[in-house]
Amino acid sequence: MAKKIAEKIPSWISRILLPEIRNIVKEEISSQLKPIEAKISALDEKIEERTKALDMKIEERTKALEKEMTALRNEMNEKAKSLEDKISSLRNEMVARFDSIEKRLPLIERLALLEARMEKIEKHIGIH
Repeated sequence: MAKKIAEKIPSWISRILLPEIRNIVKEEISSQLKPIEAKISALDEKIEERTKALDMKIEERTKALEKEMTALRNEMNEKAKSLEDKISSLRNEMVARFDSIEKRLPLIERLALLEARMEKIEKHIGIH
């Protein structure tokens, strides 16, 4: 833009006035930039404050969730232990019952044989 102005005015005027015009334009621009920079700086500070506040909220929520997860993990461990104890108890009871059945098996077999003999005798005699 300065070139266009310089082309249109005589060289002696451009040597005297253009540097002065440039200084005036620079001062105007810098005076307009200062409030803008101040507003940007204030906005940056607000953003930083909000970011810090959000970080604190996130940290608090994270700690609360970690406590809740720990409590749930402990509860699950207790329930798992209880289930393991019940399963162990049922396993022991089942083994004991099978042992009992195995011990009674010869007696059950003898009873079955006796019942079969009695049926034969009853048929032979004609009771049934």
